[in-house]
Amino acid sequence: MVGESGRARRERRGERRREEILSAAARVFAAKGYHGATTREIAEAADVAEGTIFNYFPTKRDLLVALFERGADRMLAVALQYDDALPVAEALTDRLATVLGFYARNRVYIRAIAAEAWTDPQLLETYVLPRLQRVAGALSEFLRARISAGHLRPFDCDLGARLLMGMVAALMLPIVRGTQEPPGVAERRRLAASVVDLFLRGVAASAGG
Repeated sequence: MVGESGRARRERRGERRREEILSAAARVFAAKGYHGATTREIAEAADVAEGTIFNYFPTKRDLLVALFERGADRMLAVALQYDDALPVAEALTDRLATVLGFYARNRVYIRAIAAEAWTDPQLLETYVLPRLQRVAGALSEFLRARISAGHLRPFDCDLGARLLMGMVAALMLPIVRGTQEPPGVAERRRLAASVVDLFLRGVAASAGG
């Protein structure tokens, strides 16, 4: 029992150290860019020896990939679950507000990987696009189900999902970039509700306007 407890403690310490290194890497990548950052700078930010980093991540590239997977998988956990018991507008607002909150809390991580993913085809195609496609697929299926239930008129659900995702991304871009303060809980809810209202109702004054 003592040995098992000791192993569990070592595993927890190792996981904490890994998270500390990832957090430091996110800060350094965000400040200097992936190519401008060094593992020595990351080690200093994490308050560990440089060699300790390589015990967890063999290369700087492995650090970047782990950083992306850490954030992306957490985003999937909050972006894929829609409450079918809620009215469509409320269900969409709830999910979008949750995703906005994720972006706000993890803006340093997202900033750290966004530029590299944009210019690195392998990172984009292997890690980024499959996860974005899962988010779009789940949202599209939600919309199709609501059409089948008679809550929405028929439309191109795949296009609608991409439009909603683009609207959220546009809201968060200046926040991720660091040129705008992240919104609080109430403001995120208001923004999400506004996006959903525009998506569902449009901007025309009347059906014939």
